[in-house]
Amino acid sequence: MGLRNRRTVAARVVAGLALGAALAACSPGADYPAVLDKPEPRADKPMNPDQVRQATDALISDRNRLSSDAQASQQASQQAGAPAATGSTRPAGSAPKP
Repeated sequence: MGLRNRRTVAARVVAGLALGAALAACSPGADYPAVLDKPEPRADKPMNPDQVRQATDALISDRNRLSSDAQASQQASQQAGAPAATGSTRPAGSAPKP
């Protein structure tokens, strides 16, 4: 066996060992559950209809409050002379898009 063949064989052996070590470090199941494993049962009970209604009402009231705050700040900026930031008008001096 010539020197070149020995280097090629040695390189292949080293590459094979490195690949084997990499695969052993990434063994399946170490970080991920198996495909057919069933999840643990939930600790909490599902919300009852009253709790769902309360959560929905809270979300709706938060949305309405945030919407009215945004409208009030937009009206205040318009009264102060600032143009409305609707995104439909170009800034002064800008060229139209082709």
